[in-house]
Amino acid sequence: MGAASGWTNKSKPSRRINPTPVSAERPLSKPKTCFTSTPVSRSPASSFEAFAAVQEGNLSSVISNSLQEEREMLKKERCKLLHQASSPAGIPFDPCTPTKPSYTRSASLPAESHLVTCANPAKVSCKKQLECLAQLYSSCIAENLVPNIFLELFFVLQLLTSKGTSAAEDGDSDPEISERNRDVSGRQHFESVHNCVYFAVRVLDYQYEIISHLEKGMLKLLAENERIASFSPTLHKRLRQAYESSTAKVSLLLPCSVQSVSFQPETDNRSNFPSDRAFHIFKKQRDIFYELLREWEDNNEKTGWDFERVLGNKIRAMMAHLSATCNHSHFARLFQKQLIQMCKGPVGGGASWGDTPDQDVLNMLGSDNLSRLKRLQERFVVPQSIRGPCPPPSFPGCQQFFRDFILSAGSYQFNQHLMDSLCLKILELNGLTLVEHEHSDGEADMEEQDEKKRFALALLSLRLLAKFLGFLVFLPYRAAEQPTRDLQDSALALRNQTLPVLDILKLLRQSIRDQRSILTIPWIVEYLSLVDHIAPFLDYYRKVFGLLLQVYRLMVLSEDKEMSFLNKLLILAVLGWLFQVPSVPEELFFTADDRQERFVMDAVTSAQALDFVPLVDQQLLYTCCPYLGELRKLLASFVAGSGGKNGGFMRKITPTAAESLAPKASVTQRKLQVDLEQAFFHNQPPSLRRTVEFVAERVGSNCVKHIKATLVAELVQRAEAMLQEKVKEEDVNHDKLLEEVCTHLYEEGAQALIKGREFCKKKGPEAVRVLLPEETSAAVLSSAESIAVELATERACGWLSANIAALIKREVKATFNRMLKVPGFPLAGEDALELRRDCPPGCQHCAPFPSQIINEIKDVLCVAVGPREEGEVVDCVWLECLLGRLSQTLQCRKFICPTSEQQLAKCTVELASLLVSDRVPLSLGIKSPEKSPERLPVKNSSACGLLKLLFSIWKEDFGTSVPVQLIFSKKNMAYLAEAKQREWDLFLFLLHGLIEHELMRTSEIQSCLHSLEELPWPSDFVKDLKRLSRVFVLEHQIEEHRTNPCELTRQSLATVTTQS
Repeated sequence: MGAASGWTNKSKPSRRINPTPVSAERPLSKPKTCFTSTPVSRSPASSFEAFAAVQEGNLSSVISNSLQEEREMLKKERCKLLHQASSPAGIPFDPCTPTKPSYTRSASLPAESHLVTCANPAKVSCKKQLECLAQLYSSCIAENLVPNIFLELFFVLQLLTSKGTSAAEDGDSDPEISERNRDVSGRQHFESVHNCVYFAVRVLDYQYEIISHLEKGMLKLLAENERIASFSPTLHKRLRQAYESSTAKVSLLLPCSVQSVSFQPETDNRSNFPSDRAFHIFKKQRDIFYELLREWEDNNEKTGWDFERVLGNKIRAMMAHLSATCNHSHFARLFQKQLIQMCKGPVGGGASWGDTPDQDVLNMLGSDNLSRLKRLQERFVVPQSIRGPCPPPSFPGCQQFFRDFILSAGSYQFNQHLMDSLCLKILELNGLTLVEHEHSDGEADMEEQDEKKRFALALLSLRLLAKFLGFLVFLPYRAAEQPTRDLQDSALALRNQTLPVLDILKLLRQSIRDQRSILTIPWIVEYLSLVDHIAPFLDYYRKVFGLLLQVYRLMVLSEDKEMSFLNKLLILAVLGWLFQVPSVPEELFFTADDRQERFVMDAVTSAQALDFVPLVDQQLLYTCCPYLGELRKLLASFVAGSGGKNGGFMRKITPTAAESLAPKASVTQRKLQVDLEQAFFHNQPPSLRRTVEFVAERVGSNCVKHIKATLVAELVQRAEAMLQEKVKEEDVNHDKLLEEVCTHLYEEGAQALIKGREFCKKKGPEAVRVLLPEETSAAVLSSAESIAVELATERACGWLSANIAALIKREVKATFNRMLKVPGFPLAGEDALELRRDCPPGCQHCAPFPSQIINEIKDVLCVAVGPREEGEVVDCVWLECLLGRLSQTLQCRKFICPTSEQQLAKCTVELASLLVSDRVPLSLGIKSPEKSPERLPVKNSSACGLLKLLFSIWKEDFGTSVPVQLIFSKKNMAYLAEAKQREWDLFLFLLHGLIEHELMRTSEIQSCLHSLEELPWPSDFVKDLKRLSRVFVLEHQIEEHRTNPCELTRQSLATVTTQS
């Protein structure tokens, strides 16, 4: 069947489509021209393609005679389009202007499915020209010379997924079309789908860094794309690696439920109102407001329900009672808080941070499969499209209620008080400061995640408030059509004399200077997206747009590596979207204004700087820029249209009802519980709420740390034992072995939630009882304990359910890598070597960590090299103890890896070089005896003792070769050359020790000394070096007569030291 169906079956739509009349005229949406090509919009070609696809899909079920007339019409239309299109593939090459037909950037041509052409690299023509065009186009994207980099990537993906036709391949057979194509420069380069795909793949290769930072689903579709695999195997391999290493799973769930704002005694009690009447009016208005809100929530999705018709009169009647100024102010504050509570959007997924799954669900699916359950939920409830890659500003979800409320109320007083409240909250949130936390072995601690979460909540709240502020500020001037020239000139003359409600220009300049643009620019973009047609031409807003344009052009992704890549990507994404908003003039991007101010960012990072902190992840990027998901949808639709040839990514989901695994509180019950908690805190002192929240935060954090230190540590130890047994087996695949062990442990990792609940239930009440006054009544104490336990459990279990699997895998992987890095660990046939490199019998693994020893030796080297304070010395006894602890660390192989061992070897060689050059200020701690010709000075005796310890450690304890040749490097010999009194006896003692302990051969030392003589040293140093070399050779010729190396050294070099 597959062979018989050929292309016909593969290109059938994956679902039935009911055709609806489509008009090419779009009076309310004016396409905008872009830097490289026309905007993505609906065209006659694409409308025809959809109609043709419908007809093809329903062909078998319709009587052929009844559609004969439509077929004739389609043939005529198709012929006309082939003559009108700029190329046989239907791809326009000139930007659309009002005088040109508005064809889209779509690279697919309306045609029957059996005419779809398979892209073939061998059929690409004009490769050199296409390569030049790809490089030029990619440079424009990389240097931010296009208004929106993601719109260009969308266009490139359209080229990649273009469905050329066999008729297009033969288009040149028509002499008239061929002649017209030859007359138009450059059009022949994209005359076939093969050229289009080649160009797209080349551009994607150049823009790989941007693509690799997108979400995982997008990378999966690119990695599975057969066209990329056939046109560029290298890019295909890189994309597959990026997909496998990516953890950027994005959720776009937007739950919306009404939770009323709690009563605030500080601002809403009777003392804040001028009279009892005003206070009672506010309470009544508050009740009416929530009645309206719940009515909207219950009915807004019903067919035929209209906001203005049902609620308009009720809202205006309610607003008529808000006569007093204080009532307007209080209601505006309530309106703003309710707006934030309902519409700020999710962080890290659809559910709230503390929303944990049922234990039965977790046991059945495993914690690792919860993300799949969330993605399945997304496919049922998330809208499939948001009107293209550059949608106009909108008010989705719950935001519709607040927008329609403002429009129906039509109250100037309320709007003014609401703008004041919004400005005040924006200024408060814009001053966000974060506490820096040190990283612990690369693990993102809970406190760091809390800071990122706090930033994300602040950013989303700022964008929401700024959107409504912009809506209110520009509401009086908004119009569907652009005003006439005379009206625009008079409006400009008048509006240039007014001051803005919020000085966003000052805030923007300050954020750039303080390096906080990642927080400020996104909400300023939301504010400006609601401008009317005249506002961008005002002097004030010209400066704002000019400054934003400079930021956009200077924020090149390939430069300034200190700033987080995703931070820059978010700023570029929101600015690119702003430049495509219909009310923003398109010439803004391409017109250079000499009046634009120049700015220079401070080189010194401010203490409050946020730009260089990696605060943005893919979840926040896609939450702020949901239109980036259109890139994935474009690729997914191509896969769906190609049937199962790309792995069948699009699968039909048949929902079936399942019995509840456990009784779960309904949404109404949870709302009631929240209201009861708020009522409880309302009747208690504010300090009680702060205490309960503090206890919940600390107990939750301590719970996670306790689970890490107990359950996770125990699982890692068991995993280590399992890995040690299996890793020595023959033909073992390390990655597969690691995955098997981790999968086995995931089931037991689910116990973390049970242990977490037990921990919170035990520690929460104890902390509450300690912190609350002893006079607190038993009932209040019991309620406070219950709330604290519940909040702490939500906090801890929420983190554990989302991260326990990844945490176990990370810890086991780190342990496994450490095992593999131990030299000789898994190798067979090296028993003797393995015995020496394993821990000694009965080792308790209590030796100091290699990093600790490295730091202590470096401290000694810093004192030796200087500069150092007067009287700063190194105690000889302490240094001997340090070398002893170094020996213990090297003997216990548990925490030793090749890198740390090599670093220790280099540090000890450096220490030996400084000892023989007398650069280490040793403190002897004893009274120096009188010197005699038969004995070395006490100081040199101490140095000899330290060198002997080093010889023993180099010989016995190191499992890797020690680079003792570095002693003869130019840098280390310069220490000896700079010494006021050169210690040649110590140096010769060092040479003898290297030979005796078989660390170097005599010939190697002679060669090193000979090489040193050829370097440009002071003349006296060269003479001494030559004498040393002769003495060294002479001593080894009479080696059998040597007794004590130190004594013989003193006797042999008497003349050398005297002359030095």
